[in-house]
Amino acid sequence: MKRSKRPGEALRVALFAYPEVQALDLSGPLEMFARATRLLRDEGRTHPGYSLAVVGTRAGPIRSSSGFRFLPDTTFGALRGRIDTLLVLGGLGVNALLDDQAVLGWLRRMAGRVRRLGSVCTGTFLLAEAGLLDGRAVTTHWSRAAELARRYPRVRVEQDRIWVRDGNVYSSAGVSAGMDLALALIEEDLGAEVALAVARAMVVYLRRPGDQSQYSAPLRLQAAQTPSVRELVAWAAEHPAADLSVPALARRVGKSARHLTRV
Repeated sequence: MKRSKRPGEALRVALFAYPEVQALDLSGPLEMFARATRLLRDEGRTHPGYSLAVVGTRAGPIRSSSGFRFLPDTTFGALRGRIDTLLVLGGLGVNALLDDQAVLGWLRRMAGRVRRLGSVCTGTFLLAEAGLLDGRAVTTHWSRAAELARRYPRVRVEQDRIWVRDGNVYSSAGVSAGMDLALALIEEDLGAEVALAVARAMVVYLRRPGDQSQYSAPLRLQAAQTPSVRELVAWAAEHPAADLSVPALARRVGKSARHLTRV
């Protein structure tokens, strides 16, 4: 059963990676937790922060899908000691593990030992294959959300969420959303003040709320076919205090308000 940490003990976070992992799924959350720990130390706070372990499928460097290589601290078969949070990462290599009974069995055992279980991107598929997401709400990368729902009908897939919490199980959308999930976990552990300081240090938003769309409205606008509209969107983002009403924006690009709403 899950146990709370001992007083004065760092929260140990294990990040499970494998060949063809998405590099940012690993490095993004890892940097967030590491930065929180450094901040606590630099400010002389009593909380020791996090102890991080990259857990691989085998010893030796792990090649990510981009070609970047990570050196794991240990393997899933050799991992020992108390783990507070286990995060299963996503990537192109996840499909090769869906029939790996050793990995699936390990995930089932770990689920009963950790305080929090989570996934980033398509890591959700591994947890679902292990039967750990039945009846739970989860999310994953938008491009594979429909597949996840089809393949695992007992899992409630929230297709357009940045991250989701269901009990002690957490999941995030793809790639950069893993950092949003890490910030949410940091806020849960250490408070909003620390999470804000980490976000500022990493030059990101405090954290996008879990119910924010994976495909943002500004991104949709930037995809506009008309160059003048794309330039207008960029200008508006840089001048939030300006008059951004439709008539004012239309005058700026020399169009009627009615025409602007149609392009």
